[in-house]
Amino acid sequence: MFSFFYICDEFIYTNLIKTNKTSNFFKDKAYWISTWVRFNSGDRFAFEEIYTEFIDSLFAYGSKMTQDKELIKDSIQDLFIDLYRYKINLRLPESFEYYLFKSLKRLIHKKLKTKSRTRDFENQDFFAFELTFNLEEDYIQKETEKSKLLVLQEILNELSQNNRELLFYKFNSNLTYKEIGKLIGIKPDAVKKKIYRIIINLRKAYNLKTFHSEIAQY
Repeated sequence: MFSFFYICDEFIYTNLIKTNKTSNFFKDKAYWISTWVRFNSGDRFAFEEIYTEFIDSLFAYGSKMTQDKELIKDSIQDLFIDLYRYKINLRLPESFEYYLFKSLKRLIHKKLKTKSRTRDFENQDFFAFELTFNLEEDYIQKETEKSKLLVLQEILNELSQNNRELLFYKFNSNLTYKEIGKLIGIKPDAVKKKIYRIIINLRKAYNLKTFHSEIAQY
């Protein structure tokens, strides 16, 4: 498995994970399967547990696709309403995380398409997938640390939407290559190869930009 240590230093790796991972998505899949069975049987506490565990991470995931917070909240609400309403007819998912990601992505894209037809909707790439850092966080204390994040942010902004989405799934989810491929629309082997190439190119771009930055200081 590749690590962001190959792209830059430990600080950048740590903060990339810390910035984007806002909730616990990493309980064992078998645990969530058992929770789903309880929920499907009418266990109200199982539904509450699912909602509590995933609500923050789903909002963070939605925020990568659009900055419209109300649209994200509405999509998540629709997701859980449908989940509760149709639980009897839903099949047991192999991956609960994949099921929620896929469902939320579909709902957000549907709402964005509808919104694009209204007069008050600004022209934009409404399928953009963003990876951003909050440079005002308390854990980013030094100017040198902020400059490193600014460099990485600049490089991430230059990536295509699909490549940013791949990085998000790789470092901020427990999805398999097969599941990532289904969300992106490519084969699992292609997912693995693309992530490898993205990491190599990110490492080269980061090293090149930081080298030029250091030279400019002299």
